Amino acid sequence: MIKVAPLAVLALGLLSAPALAQTPITIGYLGLAEDPRYDPLVAYTRIEIAPGGNPIDGAEMGVEDLAFVSDAVEQAVSIDHQEAADAAGLIAKVGEMAGAGEGFIMLDLPAPLVDQVAAATQDLPVTLVNTTAPADYLRNRCYPNLLHTAASDRQTSDAMVQWLRLRDWTRILMLVGPLDRDKELAAAFRASAERQRLEIVDEREFTLATDPANREANNNQLITGGADYDLIYVADTDGEFARYLPYDTQLPRPVIGTTGLTASEWQWAWDRDGSTQVTIRFEEKTGGRRMTGQDWATWIAAKSIVTAYAKTRSTDHQEVDEYLRSSRLRMDGSKGVQLNFRPWDGQMRMPIVLATHNAVIAEAPFEGFLHQTNVLDTLGTDEPEHQCL
Repeated sequence: MIKVAPLAVLALGLLSAPALAQTPITIGYLGLAEDPRYDPLVAYTRIEIAPGGNPIDGAEMGVEDLAFVSDAVEQAVSIDHQEAADAAGLIAKVGEMAGAGEGFIMLDLPAPLVDQVAAATQDLPVTLVNTTAPADYLRNRCYPNLLHTAASDRQTSDAMVQWLRLRDWTRILMLVGPLDRDKELAAAFRASAERQRLEIVDEREFTLATDPANREANNNQLITGGADYDLIYVADTDGEFARYLPYDTQLPRPVIGTTGLTASEWQWAWDRDGSTQVTIRFEEKTGGRRMTGQDWATWIAAKSIVTAYAKTRSTDHQEVDEYLRSSRLRMDGSKGVQLNFRPWDGQMRMPIVLATHNAVIAEAPFEGFLHQTNVLDTLGTDEPEHQCL
């Protein structure tokens, strides 16, 4: 029996459809001018803490990967990449793009700007897809015009906590940084730990300040001492504290969170379900840059939009949007399962990879964590607990 790849099945189905006149389709991509998230953060030792590279590369590859599908229905798909420097400029850009007939716009913005842009453009005939902001509160806003391909904080923290429960590592020391983003990560992990009934034995704040008053909060031996635990969870968005933590703790324990074992949409070392081919294509496109979770999220967003246009064979925004949100959408994200969007919060269902800097250790959800309808909904805020803010 010959097995046909999912994309090949889609292409064969579309090729058998009546030919359409050449139809230009433009998908919007809106970013922040001089976005600090994509400037490599370099310490005094010239060590890169955060990966550089703009995830527009992933979106472009998503359109390129489905070019044969678009060609099959005679749709010419392109990306309109726009940027603005502040919320007012970004909102104006969405208005201009919607006015030009761009019904779908990928947002590559920090969470506060996603919040402002989505709130201000709810009445426009446009669907926004958040590709790089993981903050949970965005999923609870219930904006009718907003979907998410970036994994939420709860999805990634639930993945880590499932792994800990599977390993029976149930006592956790939490170390939390001073930034608001650090506290968001900690809150998500706390909620995930409560779901699986793990014990947070203590929660301590760290600082990079070196004055004597902060001695206990900036010394790894002191801040990890005086408690018994199975592992340490660290929430450190900047990464400067966390990178010195493994192997310098009071007890010989694993470190997870923003260093050590991390959770993400993607990791370049993943080698199953066709992921190696995705990684290789991305590296060839970018001159050797390794694909990150944000790159994957823009890639799958572009693929999803192109697929919705092709399957509906329409340019009507409402019709394409309904398909994109429906259970009929089945996306191959090279993760071994079919992906689509949750109706209650617009979040894309997806497996999460748990990885070190150069190896994928596991992929969640794990066997034994059950759900009444879709096992992927064991990761993230489930429908019964979802509340609109």
